[in-house]
Amino acid sequence: MWQKKVGRRSRWKVTSNLKTFTNLLQELKDNKGMQLRVCRAVAYWIRMCPSHFDSELCRLLSHLRTLAVSAGITQAESLLDTSSLKSYSWLRNMSLRKPVTRQISLSFEQWCAEDISTSLSHIDYKALYRIPISELKTYCNEGKLTHTPVLERSIAIFNSLSNWVQYMILSKPTAIERSHIIAKFVDVGKHLRKLNNFNTLMAVIGGVSHSNIARLSKTHSTLPSHTKKELAKLTLLLSTQSNFVNYRRALKETEGQFRIPIMGVHLKDLIAWHCREGKENSSSKLSKRRIEHLANYLSYFVPFSRIQPNFGDPSPDLINTLKVSLDIRYNEEEIYKLSQKREPRLLLRFASTSRPTVFAEWASGVSCALDQETVNKHITAMVDAVFKHYDHNKDGFISQSEFQQIAGNFPFIAPFGTIDTDRDGQITKDEMKSYFITVNKQSMEFRRGFKHNFVEASFISPTSCGHCEKILWGPFCHGYKCKDCGLGVHVNCKDMVVVECRRKSSKTLGWW
Repeated sequence: MWQKKVGRRSRWKVTSNLKTFTNLLQELKDNKGMQLRVCRAVAYWIRMCPSHFDSELCRLLSHLRTLAVSAGITQAESLLDTSSLKSYSWLRNMSLRKPVTRQISLSFEQWCAEDISTSLSHIDYKALYRIPISELKTYCNEGKLTHTPVLERSIAIFNSLSNWVQYMILSKPTAIERSHIIAKFVDVGKHLRKLNNFNTLMAVIGGVSHSNIARLSKTHSTLPSHTKKELAKLTLLLSTQSNFVNYRRALKETEGQFRIPIMGVHLKDLIAWHCREGKENSSSKLSKRRIEHLANYLSYFVPFSRIQPNFGDPSPDLINTLKVSLDIRYNEEEIYKLSQKREPRLLLRFASTSRPTVFAEWASGVSCALDQETVNKHITAMVDAVFKHYDHNKDGFISQSEFQQIAGNFPFIAPFGTIDTDRDGQITKDEMKSYFITVNKQSMEFRRGFKHNFVEASFISPTSCGHCEKILWGPFCHGYKCKDCGLGVHVNCKDMVVVECRRKSSKTLGWW
């Protein structure tokens, strides 16, 4: 157990660890027995954590082996041999997939909950698996995502998924249609729970229970009773109450099984430990207690990647279609306005004082901008999949009737005539690619800061607080108003608001 904890901690500081072993070997030049024990310790590290040994670490290891052999430790030749290690370069490259024999529709209306949850799990798993411990350490030290591109990408996927769920629900014009989409996502949540994929479950249920959706009373009144019951159960599981006590209890019950923990919860735990240890321990000396604590926190990031996933075979076409949806930068203000459009709020209706029970966007506002090459690759793969499945007569065009079968996948998508730029009544691959690339570029305008330019103000006309949604009204009702976007908030809500600052002069896409 002790060696496992040391090995787990080694990912936190892999390069300096190997340098420490090298220095220790040189310091023990008069003690062959201890030098051999150093070599065996490194050999245990190689055996337990082979994925740590990239080209840089293998180079340092080769130097250590040379020193050990020259010092007369002949066993080091075999103990420190990495020639038989498997290559883990696939962690940074596209994976090879098995050919899929089962045909899966690319129409959201025809997707079953199991197909959606399986595809989302594959996307989330790949993003989370590749987060190196070095980036977790950097984020703990700096508190910023500037130098952690893999971690930033995983957070962006999480937030985009939560927003996409809201858009899919709000894209339907009638309450009964919206309730059907909610019911489908609740079924997705049930299957994610069976897969022990708590991270994707948090994103999906966080979207379903978001205030933009929760406020739709007419929609929720049409939900079947069993859907309401299941949603309440999943919401309670992911509740922030008592520091996620229900989730932590459920996670403990899955020990030894494949699972994907909620990374936001455990990253916050890791940050809290890192800050506490930094204050209490000014020296860099490691104690057994500190190693045990660090190993415990890192255990939520490491073991899930060592057990074979239980998702089933992926559908590359379905995954590529979802990737394009998640690459779009969804804007919080646009979602809120659409929610208001679907079910307008009564003027004097006071909002509930209860706080949301699900904490979805653990790094709200993070929206990682992919490089154009990656975006184009996702779009090209998706368009190829669409034409493969929906160009029924294989003439290289998508007709208006064929277009309607896939339009439901993208709640923001423009009318057929907008994409058909040459107005010939058919959409080509180039036209569809050009449209999605343009939309992706335009969506980058949504990436704004959350810092508001608040000034004190009185509210003569009824105004809704941007945080708690209660009414601000009256000459003696003082609060704060953003000079740039006009957002009004109570005095006590000013420091807690997380609504994006959208300047009044900025342009928005008229998707609806």
